[in-house]
Amino acid sequence: MSTRRHLLLAALASPALARAQAPLATASRLAAVYPVKPSLGYVSALILSAQRRLSPGGALPPASQQALHSWRDAARAAPPHPDWPQRAGYAAFAEAARIDGDVACHKLACDAVRAALADTPRGLRLAGLRPWTDDLFMATLLLGCSLPLLPAPEQARAAEALAGTLQGLAERLQRPDGLFDHAVGSPVAWGRGNGFASLALAHALAGPLQGLPPATVAPLRERLLAHLRALLPLQGEGGLWRQVLDVPDAAPELTVTAMSITALSLAAGQGWVEKAEVGPAIQRGWAGIAARVDADGGFRDVCASTPAGPTVAFYLQRPMLGGLDDRAAAMVMHAALAAQP
Repeated sequence: MSTRRHLLLAALASPALARAQAPLATASRLAAVYPVKPSLGYVSALILSAQRRLSPGGALPPASQQALHSWRDAARAAPPHPDWPQRAGYAAFAEAARIDGDVACHKLACDAVRAALADTPRGLRLAGLRPWTDDLFMATLLLGCSLPLLPAPEQARAAEALAGTLQGLAERLQRPDGLFDHAVGSPVAWGRGNGFASLALAHALAGPLQGLPPATVAPLRERLLAHLRALLPLQGEGGLWRQVLDVPDAAPELTVTAMSITALSLAAGQGWVEKAEVGPAIQRGWAGIAARVDADGGFRDVCASTPAGPTVAFYLQRPMLGGLDDRAAAMVMHAALAAQP
């Protein structure tokens, strides 16, 4: 058993005690266990980011620091990964550049952004993204962390590209009711897919898009608010949103709930929604999450990795996992930080 697991078990007496802990304590316990399978991609980048937020001075645990260095050394010998779920992991390099002063990581993060910029007939955009809600989030994660590293003129160009890319994808994926289809050709309001959409818009508007003209930002904010208004009445009695949001008998699902309360908390913190309006949903969501985190740092009611599918039945039949899960840990840690009073 790992040292980190010993530390976790020493801190907990029972699953009931785990459920009783405050969000920040839950995040700290998970930070001692994860990532279980570190790899350069968005999931590990999110875990390392949460670990930095929980640590004085932003220092990483030794195991995470070692993993980061191994990714850095491998990435220096290759171009940025063409697949965005992996390329978004370069956000970890951006944070290492800003917090640790790592010069090699600085170059890797900036090169990843520059390699993604492309002139199109509709203006500057980000290349290589799939028309999926997942990639709305991947683009925002990389650029949100990396833009401060770029020279000012490049920051403006990259922010313009992000805004145009988000607007273009949202036009294709957001439904009239405010929810998002998972992908072009997948007309289903998949839970985690909608979590990706709300987090992407909330993080982009709160960070890298702040300096853009109001005429550019306002349509994206309206899309976010329409999405959050659609989400609120779909929260289940146990606090969790569902595997398919608008199917009443779909299973409750952990990651969409974690992502949704993070987006709601960001929106409330920015003053885009009233805290009194969303506070109860955040509290119910966190209670539902905490009830699904066990004493060993494992989870339940987590949807397996899911490609784009053509029917509602495809999504309803996806496996629901339990136990240790890096993706769930990443989303729950950030939800805990957002839900902390």
